[in-house]
Amino acid sequence: MRKRILFIIGNLGEGGVSKSIVNLMNLIDRQRYDVTLFVCHSGGMLTPLLPEGLKILTNPTTDALLSGFDGVKRLIRMSETLKAVGSLARMALSMVSKPMAGRLLARLMPPLDEEFDVAVDYNGQHQLYWMVDKINARRKLTFFHSDYAKWPYYYKADRRYMPEADGIYTISETCAESLRNYFPAEKDKIGIIPNLSSPEMIRNFAGEEAPEMEIEEIRFITVGHLSHMKGTDLALRAASLLKQRGIGFHWFFIGKSSGDADYAAMARELGVADNVTFLGLRVNPYAYIGRADIFVHPSLFEGKSIALDEAKILAKPVVVTNFSTVADQFTDRVDATVVEMNPESIADAIAELLSTPELRDAYIKALSSYRPDNSAELAKLYSILDR
Repeated sequence: MRKRILFIIGNLGEGGVSKSIVNLMNLIDRQRYDVTLFVCHSGGMLTPLLPEGLKILTNPTTDALLSGFDGVKRLIRMSETLKAVGSLARMALSMVSKPMAGRLLARLMPPLDEEFDVAVDYNGQHQLYWMVDKINARRKLTFFHSDYAKWPYYYKADRRYMPEADGIYTISETCAESLRNYFPAEKDKIGIIPNLSSPEMIRNFAGEEAPEMEIEEIRFITVGHLSHMKGTDLALRAASLLKQRGIGFHWFFIGKSSGDADYAAMARELGVADNVTFLGLRVNPYAYIGRADIFVHPSLFEGKSIALDEAKILAKPVVVTNFSTVADQFTDRVDATVVEMNPESIADAIAELLSTPELRDAYIKALSSYRPDNSAELAKLYSILDR
C-alpha cells in the first residue's frame, strides 16, 4: 500500500519556495506515493504549473486567515467571528513579536481530518507549528530554504518546535551549518536536500513567446522581488553607470515590488526609465530568461536561488553578487562572474561580458553541459519518506 504523504506550502506565488514545491510535485513518483499538497493561501500564480491529477487541499478559513483585512471580512461572513478577532490580533501582534504571531496563527488554523504516514512542512514558521500541533501523521519533517542567520525572526518559536520534527532539511551546506549553530541539540536531525529543478518543464516553457523582449537591443534580465534585499537599487544604479558609458541595452525585471521603495521613480531619477521595463509577475519567466543575453542577479543574500538554477539550465551568461551561498552554485570566471555588492562592480562585470565575447561564450559552454541530476536527491528524499 502506498504511503500517504502530505506536503504543506504557504502559497503558490512567484517566490523561490513556491517554485521549488512546483518542481518537486512535477518530479516526485506519484505511483510510489499517495501525495497530497495542502496550500495554506490558495490561488497563487504558479498553480497552473502543478501536474495534472495531483490532490490539492485548501481550506477557506485558513485562506481567510492569511488574506489580511479582506480575510477578516470573509471570516465574519463565514460566521467565524472569534477567528476574525484572532486574525486582527495576530496582525497587530506581528508588529511586536513575529514568533508569538506565528504561533497564534497556527492555533487559529483548523486541523485536517485526514491521517498521513508523513507530513512535510515546506515553509517553516506557522506551517511548522500547525503541522506539529494539528496534523495527524506518524512522522513530521520540516524544511527551511534559506540561511537561518539571515532570517532568525521566529527563533523563539522555532526553538520550541524544531525539536518536535523528526527531520529538519535545508538546501545547502551553508544553510545546514547555520541551522546547526542555532539548533545544536538537533544537529543529528539536520540534512540537505537541494532544490530540485525540472529541466524538461523549464526548457519547454522557455520556447513560449515573450513579445516584450522582441527587440534589437542587448537584453539583461533579473528575476526576483523588487526590493533592497534582492538588490534592485544596485541594478538600477548599475544601469545608470552603463548608460553613462554609452552602452545600449534594455534591462527587464520580473517580480513584484516588496513596497520598500518606488523603483519606477528611482529609474526615472537615475535617467534609465527608457532602458528598464518592470514586467511584474509572469507565470512563465522561462520564456524571458531564454531570450536574455545576460542574467543579472544582484541579491544581498540567498539560500540557494532557484532563479539562478533556471538560468544555468537555459545556459545564460550570469553576473551574480557574492552573497554567502553563491559558491554552492557558481565558480567565479568559470561559469559566471561573481562581483561585490555595489553598482560599480555589477556594471564593470556586465561591460566586460559585452566587450569580451570569448568570456561570454565560455560561460555558455560551461553551462550548456549543466544537467541537474535529480535522481540522487530524489532517491535521498524517497529514503527519508520510506523510513
